[in-house]
Amino acid sequence: MRKLLTALLLATLAFPACPDELPELGDTSSAALTGPQEQALGRGVMLEIRSDRDYFSDPFTADYLNGLGYRLVANAGGGAQEFEFFVVRDSTLNAFALPGGFIGVHTGLLLATENESELASVLGHEIAHVTQHHIARSIEAQSRNTLPMLAALAIAILAARNSPQTAEAAIVGSQAGMIQAQLNFTRENEREADRLGMQTLIKSGFDPHGMATFFERLQKYTRFYETNAPAFLRTHPLTYERIADIENRLQGLPYRPVPDSLDFQLMRARLRGLLDGPREAVQWFESRVAEGAADPLSPPQLYGHALALTRARRFAEARQELARLQQKLPDHPLVLHLAAVLTHDEGHPVEALAAWRTALARSPDSRGLHYGYLENLLEVGQAQQALDFASQRLTVSHNDDQLYELQARAYAALDRQLLQHRAQAEAYVNRGNISAAVDQLQIALKSKDGDFYSLSSTEARLKELRAILDFDRLQRGGRRSLMP
Repeated sequence: MRKLLTALLLATLAFPACPDELPELGDTSSAALTGPQEQALGRGVMLEIRSDRDYFSDPFTADYLNGLGYRLVANAGGGAQEFEFFVVRDSTLNAFALPGGFIGVHTGLLLATENESELASVLGHEIAHVTQHHIARSIEAQSRNTLPMLAALAIAILAARNSPQTAEAAIVGSQAGMIQAQLNFTRENEREADRLGMQTLIKSGFDPHGMATFFERLQKYTRFYETNAPAFLRTHPLTYERIADIENRLQGLPYRPVPDSLDFQLMRARLRGLLDGPREAVQWFESRVAEGAADPLSPPQLYGHALALTRARRFAEARQELARLQQKLPDHPLVLHLAAVLTHDEGHPVEALAAWRTALARSPDSRGLHYGYLENLLEVGQAQQALDFASQRLTVSHNDDQLYELQARAYAALDRQLLQHRAQAEAYVNRGNISAAVDQLQIALKSKDGDFYSLSSTEARLKELRAILDFDRLQRGGRRSLMP
């Protein structure tokens, strides 16, 4: 019941129905939601999602997914629309889009796709829902009061993960039952997303047959489990007409196998190594080799097994697998990261710093390496070095919330309170939590260690964020702030 409720709520938020007569492709002139309104609504939903324990913030997985997503976006005809692709820790097979270009993918779906073209087909489908403004089209035909109702459903989505009873109460409170009746899927939405998604796949160099093979496998799951259909099919109903339409579009297209990228295979191995318990993860990789389903010397198998062994604290065996992997992929960020983590977890945090520096010299732009190095510096008491490194990276990655968080921790270790709260405020800004950022700046202004310049710049930033907060509240249909 919990999973079904989550899927239904995501369906409500992600893909409301559109009027029977769809506007021409790309025509947003009649949409009820403006671009800023869609962004404000999406940020409000993402604020809740990011604070949930199942938001999967692993930088390596996120960077891979956004790289793949933007490869598709470049060929999707979405204009200047910005996107953010993120991962939710959930074993169900699902993906969903939110207003403002936010696209979530469950870990279960990432593991269920058997090749990169299948995963790309799902992302291409979700991108089309965003570029065609399906949410805005549906709201056009309804009261503008729908806007705050949809925003309230974000709470219900997350409540459903932990307490079905709480979720049911949230549904009643936000009148979601009425909205669900009004905002069901239409075949037009889904067929349009299929058609545009397939065009995007082809333009991006992926195999369009990946869409058909993925849907066929989902249908098989449905037959086996009857009412317990994969969540992706509950939120994206797969009718015979849709299947026939997809197959018709594939007619005449030559079958051209597209090899998976190494990163696709490594990301799946990383998820296998991280999501289960350490012992279960080790058993999974070892059973694959025993059954003949995996080459024991393939980089994904070596990496996932070494990662699982490290988590299980079987360090000697992890070292052996890592040594084999380093012969094949000596400069890959995931391999460099694992080498430093293994040294640290073996009980040598100071020695691990040398491994981090070697890794950064070989792969200077990897967010995962940046975070690991900064965490290690702070752990061994090198706060000034951590501050210098974080500040230098922020000149390049000025929207990185995790870097701001680590910068704030370095300032705190150095007892620089105003700058600590300034950095923490920027971390909140980049997570979409403007209200918390305002609170941090107010605390910063009360600190006793600020000079005239830092106090003045903090006051200016506070004024700017209050204006943003007021704007977002207006776009989401809330009351105007009474703050000066």
